[in-house]
Amino acid sequence: MPGSKGYRSDRLRRRRRSRVERSQAWLLYISAGVVAFLAVLAAWYLADRFFGETPPPEKAGYLAAVQLTVPDEDAPVAGLLVVQDAAGGDPGVYLLPPDLLLEGPNGEYVFAADAMALGDLAVDLGRVVRAPIDAVFTMPVSDLGRWAGSDVLQIDLDPPAGVSADGGAPLVGDDGTVATADLPRVFAFLGDDREETVRLQTAVVQAALETAALRPRDERPASAGASPSPGGDPAFSEVVAGITSGRATVEPFPAVVRVAEGQSAFVPLAEEIQARITRRAPSYRAAVTVQVFNGSGRLGVGRAVVERLASLDVNLPEPLNADSFSYAQTEILAGPETLPVARDIRAILGRGVVLDGPGLPKGTVQVIVGDDFDAQQSSTKDQP
Repeated sequence: MPGSKGYRSDRLRRRRRSRVERSQAWLLYISAGVVAFLAVLAAWYLADRFFGETPPPEKAGYLAAVQLTVPDEDAPVAGLLVVQDAAGGDPGVYLLPPDLLLEGPNGEYVFAADAMALGDLAVDLGRVVRAPIDAVFTMPVSDLGRWAGSDVLQIDLDPPAGVSADGGAPLVGDDGTVATADLPRVFAFLGDDREETVRLQTAVVQAALETAALRPRDERPASAGASPSPGGDPAFSEVVAGITSGRATVEPFPAVVRVAEGQSAFVPLAEEIQARITRRAPSYRAAVTVQVFNGSGRLGVGRAVVERLASLDVNLPEPLNADSFSYAQTEILAGPETLPVARDIRAILGRGVVLDGPGLPKGTVQVIVGDDFDAQQSSTKDQP
């Protein structure tokens, strides 16, 4: 019996020792795996940090002003407002004439020429477009010709504006070209017909940017040069790269000429500014959101309504399709505290019935476009 007892004790000890050894082995295997994983992770991190490429930054929009100078003038003679939306759409470039009326700190009118001379263009223009101007740059107008890399610019005017400065040679040749050497004369020239002059200057800027876009890609960055004024966000090179990409649209700043006491001035058009500039500013946020639904099934009607409503100070998401295409009449559903906006929509569309929108969130209006809305057929298709 004692021998049998000793045998059982030895066997139990061996079994316990075997379990301990197996546990230790598994622990070593797991530890080795964790250490190997951490080593690989650390190596990947260090390699990415030292040798990997920096990820491209997220697209960000901006509003930037570029002041244009000419020799023998103490202050800029014109400007450009560059509008780049946050979605990376086509840049918009708007010519700022010197006699454009901006808004001073007390609501008074201020000429753009005076604002540029005093260094107040960003704040005075920002009040007009109701959005902050992110950066202001200053450059000689002759740089437009340098960007283009050409002695002449072919402008697109119908018919070409054959105006002359100070009784000298015509600014535009019979073949519709402007010499880049004459760019200072073009922009220093005011002329009796201010709208015609601004139209000419706008065409010259467009021709310069389009010609610059045709240059080889490796030459375009060199055409930007260094920032001619203190850097900001965005950088001047980024602005130049955007407007010389071949996608920019150049237009006069939305304004109309008014004459008072023998003096003419460009008076800003608030609704057009809202639709074409303010809405595209990265900082734009409205208190009311208007969601348009296509309730007729016709292609493009949702997009057409969104474009009609662009002058309103409201958020306008992409149009959607309604739950049905059988709406005979346009319905404008007003959420809490949005009845005035719903009535404005009714006035702009010239049709539809304004109804209470039960269950709609505060600050929301829904427009369900019916068969009564008459819009031209378009290839644009509303989102499903």
